[in-house]
Amino acid sequence: MPAPDNIYENDVDFTTLALRYPEFAKRLKPNRQLDFSDPESVRQLTKCLLHRDFDLTIDLPDDRLCPPVPSRFNYILFIQRLLDSTSPDFHEGFDPKRQVIGLDIGTGSSAIYPLLATRQRPQWRFLFTEIDEKNTEYAQKNISANKLQSRIRQLDTDASGEKLIPTDQLERFERVDILLTNPPFYSSPSELLGSAKQKARPPNSSCTGAEVEMITPGGEVAFVSKLITESSQAGNRRKIQWFSAMLGKLSSVGSIVEKLRKEQCTNCAVTEFVQGQKTRRWCVAWSWEALRPANEVARGVRGGSGVEKRWLPPLTEMEFEVESAGNEAVAEKVGQEIRKLEGVLWKYDEANGFGMLMSRNGDVWSRKARRRAKAEQEHPDTHPHAPRDTNIHASDREDTEMKDQESEDDDSEDEPEPALVTRITIRSPSVVGSTISRKATVYLRHLQGHDSVLFESFCGWLKRKVIPP
Repeated sequence: MPAPDNIYENDVDFTTLALRYPEFAKRLKPNRQLDFSDPESVRQLTKCLLHRDFDLTIDLPDDRLCPPVPSRFNYILFIQRLLDSTSPDFHEGFDPKRQVIGLDIGTGSSAIYPLLATRQRPQWRFLFTEIDEKNTEYAQKNISANKLQSRIRQLDTDASGEKLIPTDQLERFERVDILLTNPPFYSSPSELLGSAKQKARPPNSSCTGAEVEMITPGGEVAFVSKLITESSQAGNRRKIQWFSAMLGKLSSVGSIVEKLRKEQCTNCAVTEFVQGQKTRRWCVAWSWEALRPANEVARGVRGGSGVEKRWLPPLTEMEFEVESAGNEAVAEKVGQEIRKLEGVLWKYDEANGFGMLMSRNGDVWSRKARRRAKAEQEHPDTHPHAPRDTNIHASDREDTEMKDQESEDDDSEDEPEPALVTRITIRSPSVVGSTISRKATVYLRHLQGHDSVLFESFCGWLKRKVIPP
């Protein structure tokens, strides 16, 4: 059974853990605390948590990194939420039938990400790469010990580490849903030593990592920047829906987001992982596709996280209130205005109180768009490249499905994706104490589209149309 999402919301109770695991009990100090400067104590903690909370049995070498379970589990929870909110069929939330393939770049000796991911979700499978022979040996043993060989597979990769994504090895797979990586933090041994000396207190946990796990030329920013460049290549951007990387330095977040913007990537997510009072990690995810994650996923940072607002992606959810004579009346007003638009598909699900809007050609609601459309109609010869016969007449829109299934011979890959897909939900007036609000909420969720300004423009247009002046 999957572990609950909030299993590490509170600090681990060492006393309770020690009662179940004698080997761990031996590592506790007289005050029932753990000596985090002792490598074996840290390894025992990781092993016991994985066994108790996930029914995973692993072995760890004494000269390789020992992964802290809570932060690694937080990363898995993040990619779950990311994929749950960007499903190709626009379903939001956990779909137990959805099959997912993940790719872990540099899995380490524990193979902790593939193990946690496949244990949490039975329909998930994982691929991984690893260039260190000892890490590979232990990773394979840990996968076999948990009888997950059929769901976790190693891919051959560039042993030099010059190429991060094994593009050629991915050709046999139709699709990879998520790539994740936990890159080395430091750019040189001197930076690693300098970082340790600058700490005002002893480190919270012992560091037993090998140089290949801790150090990379240019540090984590150079590593992830290289990953971004590789991800933008045609074979990778079409194959993999989401790319992601955990970061150990707050300063790296802005550098990575800036790199994405320079590469003209318009779809990303920024989040932080908090464990205890001191330990923080950050994660940046990006996609070259147009499926947009929910706000809580895309902008998963707290006010005091230190991440500047300018590095956060645009909002994917907006809402406004409107005087309500009932949800049906509000929904009818929304639909009435949308049905006036040419080239827009609209389907309202009355039973569930939401509608789906698809605009194939982008902005068809602004004054500028209407003037352009009028000019094209009056002078068609001056607009030779204008789309013809693409409008959906108002009388036909109610019966038009979001995806055209009338012709089975159509090549869906040749059909351009819509510029904007938005879910519009009508929410009932709220009740505060004994007072019932007379206002319903119109909630808009940006589901698909590369242009966030287009979504904002549509939200503003609909608000002006629905709320009387």
